[in-house]
Amino acid sequence: MGADQEPVAKKTWQELQAAKAAERNARIPEEWKLKADQFPSEDVADLRPIVQSCGILSPAELAITGEEYDATSLAAAIAAGKFTAVEVVTAFCKRAAVGQQLCNMLTEIMFTDAIQRAKELDDIFKSTGKVVGPLHGVPMTFKECFHFKGYDSTNGYMSRVFQPADRTSPLPELLQAAGAVVISKTNVPQTMLVAEAHNNVFGQTRNPVNCRLTCGGSSGGEGASQAFRCSALGVGTDVGGSIRIPSACNGVYGYKPTFGVIPMIGYSYSGWTGSNTGIPAVSGPLGHSVRDLALFASVVRDAKPWTFDPAVVPGIMEMETAARKPVVGIVHAAGITPHPPVRRALREAAAQLAAAGFTVRDFTPPDLLHVRDVSEQLFTLDGLSYPKQECARSGEPPVPSVLKIGFWDLPAKTQEEAWAWNTKKGTIQKEVLDEWRRVGCDVVLAPVGPHTAPRPGEWTSDHYTVLWNVCDYPAVIMPFTHADPALDPADAEFKPMNAIDKKNQDLYDPELFKGAPVALQIVGPRLGDKQLLKDAELLDSILNGTA
Repeated sequence: MGADQEPVAKKTWQELQAAKAAERNARIPEEWKLKADQFPSEDVADLRPIVQSCGILSPAELAITGEEYDATSLAAAIAAGKFTAVEVVTAFCKRAAVGQQLCNMLTEIMFTDAIQRAKELDDIFKSTGKVVGPLHGVPMTFKECFHFKGYDSTNGYMSRVFQPADRTSPLPELLQAAGAVVISKTNVPQTMLVAEAHNNVFGQTRNPVNCRLTCGGSSGGEGASQAFRCSALGVGTDVGGSIRIPSACNGVYGYKPTFGVIPMIGYSYSGWTGSNTGIPAVSGPLGHSVRDLALFASVVRDAKPWTFDPAVVPGIMEMETAARKPVVGIVHAAGITPHPPVRRALREAAAQLAAAGFTVRDFTPPDLLHVRDVSEQLFTLDGLSYPKQECARSGEPPVPSVLKIGFWDLPAKTQEEAWAWNTKKGTIQKEVLDEWRRVGCDVVLAPVGPHTAPRPGEWTSDHYTVLWNVCDYPAVIMPFTHADPALDPADAEFKPMNAIDKKNQDLYDPELFKGAPVALQIVGPRLGDKQLLKDAELLDSILNGTA
């Protein structure tokens, strides 16, 4: 894939940065570019309405890309002949172009190829009267860490620019065969181990809902893309919260599968190939409804991915599910006290479920500070030697958020130390399993983090998400409410449990966080993904009235 080549012609990283920016800008048609007076003033926080007022999209295109359609209903409309693939793909490309200029969420822009593929799909539909698959004409975006033939796979490393991939990763290839049209890749953090989307190649992504707050990460560009509705469905990866945190920050749905459900083979590594920390990364969707998450899983599993990825487990998603009211365990706080909007969301959700006849019980996880200690040591078994090597090759520095999260200076571990940390991981897994059985729950409802989206670079606590990576449990993110200063005043009686708890609570600013999405994390047992998606759809219908 070109990852071992030297940085192009020994240029400085700043020269490479400028060349990459020029390439990306050239892939946006001039007629889709905002005029200088259409950019918002600094006092505007919500950037989404600008797509309505800028005049680049027609009323029909705004409708196609708007909230009336999720990926499921859009696919149905295309299959019914209501829209052509070209109409849909062009509309989303135009919306993505506007989003990119405002939020900087796209990396490798593929608009020209996407519209050409849409024309081919329309020709097939016209000649056969049939769609090529369940995602026929559905525009998709993918996190930067997937290969697409002819496009760079930098993962935010300057050392890997202008080295286009010679093949497409199997997962996007599978989805393209089902009719999906990929319009762009989306931004990531340098090292891929930060809840942010900032690197020297592409810059920093902004949150469309409130641009003063972080978009999250590491699938932060994808979260922002879905919030701006740049595509109908997106794909990210998750090793510590990287699908779930940006889904929560941007107010969209997300699904972190159990390892072995969705293929990961052949994606673009951000570290050493073959490395095994004991906490596996997974791929999963970000989108606009729980049914879109289930659609993604169904399309992928129908392609029998275990026939090309030896890590994929057959039969798991093909089992029958039960129609039930799941017993819900609730995590209110563990180690770090969530901010007032998050606490309110959990209280309200628990009350709504109880009123609807669900059994709701408290769930006490292991000490999340200890979980974070274990996970950060496993994530840095190599002392981050790969990202440090890549930065040295181009001369680029680490960006501030990479230093702030606290991994950069952790030392490499010996093999014996790695075994010891993995032993501690095994103890955590047993504690969670025992608590699950003690509570007798079917799913767990938990915070995504101890706060909503904070300022850029300040989401340094993955405690509430990384637990489920350590245990390899699947989880769904569901938008639920928004921060409201009137409902969520600062807690004048707060007494911190520890220094981290105090630091977290000090971040809270009711006015700054006003309107920030507040999401819920719905967790299922390991390999119980199909039932979790069914349970999550039911819970969504109760809590958000989506039935």
